[in-house]
Amino acid sequence: MSAELETLLNEMKTRGIGGAVIQVDGVVVQSTIALNDVSSGLLASVANVSDAMIKKMDDKQREIEVSFGGLILVMVPIKNHIFCGLVKDREEKKIVSEYAQKAKALL
Repeated sequence: MSAELETLLNEMKTRGIGGAVIQVDGVVVQSTIALNDVSSGLLASVANVSDAMIKKMDDKQREIEVSFGGLILVMVPIKNHIFCGLVKDREEKKIVSEYAQKAKALL
């Protein structure tokens, strides 16, 4: 699984999009962007809180988007993992969703 995820994230990186797969507890599984324990834990926390809010409203979350500094962090919950992509615009966001679907088969 790890080698396939690494290949998938590296392919996404060649398209100019950094990415990562983290567990819901914040443990980094694979990453092409610099993530330390604090940042991966923060990503997991944001995703988990967002997911809890959506579930409380009897809905299902497809993705989480956080904008900062001209970049968009897209987080897609997949089972017990979170697939992340760091993009510059909304058009690239679609690419992250496509790769998240590919990663879903690997997780």
